[in-house]
Amino acid sequence: MYLNHLKKISRTSQYDFDRSNYLRLDANERVIPFKTKEIENIKKIITSELIQSYPPSNKSLIKLISKKEKINEKFITLVAGSDTALKYLFEVFNKKKKKIVSIFPTYGMISVYSSIYKYKIKNISESKFEENIISKDIIKNCSFIYLANPNQPSGNIIKYHSLINIIKKANKQKIHIVIDEAYIDFTNQKSCSNLVKKYKYLIVLKSLSKSIGIAGLRLGYVISNPQIKIILDAVKPIFDITGPSIKICEFFFKNKKILENYLQEIKKSKNFVGRECAKRQLKFKLTNANFFHIFFEKGNKVKNIVKKLKHRKILIKSKYSKGFNVLKNSIRITYGSRSQMSTFFNELDKIQ
Repeated sequence: MYLNHLKKISRTSQYDFDRSNYLRLDANERVIPFKTKEIENIKKIITSELIQSYPPSNKSLIKLISKKEKINEKFITLVAGSDTALKYLFEVFNKKKKKIVSIFPTYGMISVYSSIYKYKIKNISESKFEENIISKDIIKNCSFIYLANPNQPSGNIIKYHSLINIIKKANKQKIHIVIDEAYIDFTNQKSCSNLVKKYKYLIVLKSLSKSIGIAGLRLGYVISNPQIKIILDAVKPIFDITGPSIKICEFFFKNKKILENYLQEIKKSKNFVGRECAKRQLKFKLTNANFFHIFFEKGNKVKNIVKKLKHRKILIKSKYSKGFNVLKNSIRITYGSRSQMSTFFNELDKIQ
């Protein structure tokens, strides 16, 4: 028999058209193409055997991640995307009293998984997150705390010293705290990954979809206490990550310059976007992630802009989950190259 509550759950990111011919500024993906030489080198990796066989050992990839994160391999769990890691955590923390405390507004899958697994969510405004976690017993008896940092969709960041205070509080009460660092590489802030050695209730999620920009490979990893790694490995399918994904990710970790060059290009684009928005007297917000916001006075103008840009083969984000009032009458745009950003602003000028 079907679980009737699942029929009411809606998803916001399923596409019903081919996006490949558009400038995709709507999903925080990498839109700057990889260099021809890089793609040629990746093609050499994909052999007939790799496609025909079950995935190879992931030990080499974990070793490369260990080197990047400067942490022992025993703390690392590979997953098919950080959203899959979240799903596993909802499963393993499935206590009798199912409750989570989450920053709000935040990543939409928190709400989706809470509905699927019937968790109650205590949402805390990101502007008051540290204050409420530290000074009140809001986290008492909760299954875990979720904190995206930088947060999405706001792009705001909680400073490292504040995170330490929150982690200490959670650890003292023996409450697991999940820090989702999908966008951390776009900031100058230190990752919390090494803190798992000191705080056993801390779990850090990492994605390869954003900073490296390989969302199509569906791969991420969890950094946690080794005991949590054992539990995650128990609930994971045996072959949840494809062989091509493993081998191509190894290529990117071995070629660090690709990531470094991409982050530098996004940094330049951010400066360019700020100047272009100011020049047009647009109300805008640059973020600590790989996207920015432009605000308008009326919602119908936003709908009109989205429609006209799509007609011109440019996709942007304008619809958010219920309760995201801080982004009312706004559009969210992924940073691309300076050339791609010029195209966006030129087309925006034509339709306003």
